Amino acid sequence: MDCITTKLNEKDQFISKIKNSDSTLAKYYHFDAMDKKHYEERLFSESNGRETALADIIERYMSDLSLDNQQVENLKALSDGAKVVIGGQQAGLFGGPLYTFHKIFSIITLSEKLSNDYDTHVVPVFWIAGEDHDFEEINHTYVFNEQKAKLQKIKYSTMTPAESSVSKYTPDKAELHKALNQFFKELKETSSSKQLLNMCRNIIDNYDGWTDMFKALLHEVFKAYGVLLIDADYKALRQLEQPLFKKMIENHQDVDDAFRQTQAQTIDSGLEQMIQTDTNVHLFIHEDNMRQLLTVKDGQFYLNKSEKVLSKQAVLDIVEKEPERFSNNVVTRPIMEEWLFNTVAFVGGPSEIKYWTELSEAFRILEVSMPIVLPRLRITYLNTRIEKLLDQYHLDKNNIIEKGVTEDKDKFIRAQASQSFIDQIKSLSEQQKSIYQSLQTEVKGNHDNEVLLSKNNEIHQNQFDYLLKRYLLNIERENDISMKHFEELSETLHPMGGLQERIWNPLQIMNDFGIDVFSPSTYPPLSYTFDHILIKP
Repeated sequence: MDCITTKLNEKDQFISKIKNSDSTLAKYYHFDAMDKKHYEERLFSESNGRETALADIIERYMSDLSLDNQQVENLKALSDGAKVVIGGQQAGLFGGPLYTFHKIFSIITLSEKLSNDYDTHVVPVFWIAGEDHDFEEINHTYVFNEQKAKLQKIKYSTMTPAESSVSKYTPDKAELHKALNQFFKELKETSSSKQLLNMCRNIIDNYDGWTDMFKALLHEVFKAYGVLLIDADYKALRQLEQPLFKKMIENHQDVDDAFRQTQAQTIDSGLEQMIQTDTNVHLFIHEDNMRQLLTVKDGQFYLNKSEKVLSKQAVLDIVEKEPERFSNNVVTRPIMEEWLFNTVAFVGGPSEIKYWTELSEAFRILEVSMPIVLPRLRITYLNTRIEKLLDQYHLDKNNIIEKGVTEDKDKFIRAQASQSFIDQIKSLSEQQKSIYQSLQTEVKGNHDNEVLLSKNNEIHQNQFDYLLKRYLLNIERENDISMKHFEELSETLHPMGGLQERIWNPLQIMNDFGIDVFSPSTYPPLSYTFDHILIKP
């Protein structure tokens, strides 16, 4: 496989600002991602004292997996105080969108680079956001049917969606197998299909929880890289988090004030507002089998899905006895993550890294240092067929990845059409306009006739537009094979109006490129980059 980098003319210049050490971002990030001294400061800072307990918890969490030697070494290094590169994602169906895997590759690549550059052991850690309860975001995925040149949505269906955290949800295995079969029915059969299908079936059969299945898939793919996995909603982890939960509750008003003030400052600095939340506590509590958001009013803690009201002392008593009932929201999750780990760098998606700017002072209120914040790698896969189609129609792959095929498809259709026919329609339209302008002088001052003339002109112009559109539509139908080719290019390189990695599922790549496509022996060595990466067979 080949790996090349390319530059896209992105509308959003936030990542470029990070690359250029923008002074605006420097106000809100604690460290400059482009300054080597800041990496040294993070790498050789004093450890937080939680690393041994944390390594033990991760080892217990991963005890149902067969650990690779590199993972065992990384657990020991973590216990001994090694720093980490970390990132996370929700547990999507069958691995979720491709960018989940790209986050992990970003973590791997950056941890390897830092280990080599600074002659120290940096551990890659992936944080599974199992505390999340928005099941509708993760219960579906997409598969590309090459024969139909169409993306198909595959959904795990249930009449009782999870209202608790995803990690507490036990899916219906029969429904999962049904969704898996539907997924593979849409795929073209390759030499990897049967083995890949059996691997996924075994995961469903051998694990019960939603996030446990997700964990098992990630482990199967990335174990040789030594990646350590942890679920945010793991009970033992919650117990370790107890002191910071208490601090968050005791200082909830200061944390909220700091967040709101910083957010207002980022907006004034021209940055886009990212976090939308009405709570002033920024914590959830598990109550009545639901994950419920806490909000304080008049000194009382209210739950958003019930009528229960708790005093501050009652909330603190629950934290003392049952810390596993608490979880973080978008404001406090990054702070909790960084309190737990000795982190050099956090790797996130384009939107994720933006909302960290709004948390700068909230970190300081809770006396937690924000790590270096970096965007994940962005990757598109080009198979042989797509390359042939690009060559056949003389198309620019970068342009399609960025903007889609509409412009190129329209050019192709017009190239097949009679330019004389198109020009004559346009000429008729212009003649019609000229005649009506002359007629306007004849009826000037007569309102009814002016309205009549205007409407009649509109009808004629609409007919010319209709004639041209139907003519071009007929040309399009006459070239149905080429239209299917353009659709295939669109659904592969710019699906649903965006990047491939946001829609396509990693199982599709494993099926098309080989079940071991992501393994160290097959996947091309990556270098951390701000540019877009293209991977070809």
